[in-house]
Amino acid sequence: MNDVEKLVAIEEIKQLKARYFRAMDFKDWTQLRSVFTTDAVFDIRAAFNGPEVDPMHSEPPLQGVDAIVAYASEGLANMVSMHYGHSPLIELQGPELATGLWPMEDWLYTPAGCFHGQGHYHETYIKQDGQWRIEHLRITRQHVTSDFDPTSTIEQ
Repeated sequence: MNDVEKLVAIEEIKQLKARYFRAMDFKDWTQLRSVFTTDAVFDIRAAFNGPEVDPMHSEPPLQGVDAIVAYASEGLANMVSMHYGHSPLIELQGPELATGLWPMEDWLYTPAGCFHGQGHYHETYIKQDGQWRIEHLRITRQHVTSDFDPTSTIEQ
């Protein structure tokens, strides 16, 4: 890849991540589906824990875009969310493979309280049919402030 191709690929990946954030916050599940590969891995085992908590609890990562969209649409149903990504480090491994590290911050609001976290998205991207997609996403936390348990606010 020449320098211009590399810059274009990095910008396309940035736009991909922007669509991910927008899809989550606007609850656009069709758009969320479009940012992932069919067999994507969504590892959120450390999504609600601060650094002092063992982030590797017993639940396995979500596997597949259907499971990811179902989890997000159910989990965010009664929340207002704001997701932010800052200063990504995107490394191209080739013309169709890249990794990214995104410092992140998110706010989740419910009638039961607020969750605010900072950490990192660790991601792998592949280019399929001319489009970059997220193949693997893992969240780690540096800091969490919460006055509710975000896993218990979903009303069935």
